[in-house]
Amino acid sequence: MTAHKQDGYPDDPSKRTQEEHEWVNQTRRFAKFYVYRQRGYETVDPLSNPDRIATAAMAIANLPADSFEAHFGEFYQQMRHDAGEAAPVVEVPDLPPMTVPRVEQDIYLGLDKADTAALLEELIADGTLEAVVRTVEQATDSGGLMSRIQRVFASDEGIDTSSVAESFSEDVIEAIGPVTIRWANGDRDEALTGDTDGAVPDRHPDARPQMFGRAYQFDGLEDFRHSLVRHLCCQVRDCYITMGIAPPEDVRIQGPGFYDHLGWYSNHDFYQNYHDPGATITDWQEQHTPDDAYDLSGLLNTT
Repeated sequence: MTAHKQDGYPDDPSKRTQEEHEWVNQTRRFAKFYVYRQRGYETVDPLSNPDRIATAAMAIANLPADSFEAHFGEFYQQMRHDAGEAAPVVEVPDLPPMTVPRVEQDIYLGLDKADTAALLEELIADGTLEAVVRTVEQATDSGGLMSRIQRVFASDEGIDTSSVAESFSEDVIEAIGPVTIRWANGDRDEALTGDTDGAVPDRHPDARPQMFGRAYQFDGLEDFRHSLVRHLCCQVRDCYITMGIAPPEDVRIQGPGFYDHLGWYSNHDFYQNYHDPGATITDWQEQHTPDDAYDLSGLLNTT
């Protein structure tokens, strides 16, 4: 084998443009994702697995109200504090005026990759994933997120609401980490983490929301749930976009997802402003998307 045998970008990394570097990074991300999907190996970088983030989003959307508050009540309180509306869970020192802290919380799922794939395949096939994303896209104050999801399900005889609730029992979420505040300090991050009464698994989390309190307005806990689910769906979108392929149609939505991707979208021409809810998106990268990009069969066949 001699070199890369391609002429799309220089083989010497020092001679590549920033855009060409990102092409290489996209290829690496997609290669890891493809091996994970087709062979079941854990090759996807932690916190960048769209299957597990999507499962977390759907589980949060279907949690009973009291369980949601128990898991994410402190996250909600910290978000309200950052917006100047509540006492903090985590005290943050005075920061420079242009520094915007983000609120994070680790989510651990109680499913292995095969169970996750089977659940996602069912949700996609019966329209549940599409229904939930469509619901969080709606700007309405008529009831909480759960009641709106129930109305969407009730309007479609093909979706069995009871089976959805059974699939998304509280056991899907194994544990929730403490609230963490993180902010950029030059070329590195600083972080402060709150106290926790519960133990968390000794492994990487499956999802980590990264939200800015000043960017959201909540009328209550259910309104916050709406924003949290939508934010995680935007992270799912980011996973695909930064692999250089189109996200599934269910998550072709706009809004802030991963913090690290905001700069890419806003400062570089090779990505559109997917983080901006008001931007006009003309390219979801369909032309680079393989026919089997969304195939879960490899995971379902692993043991």
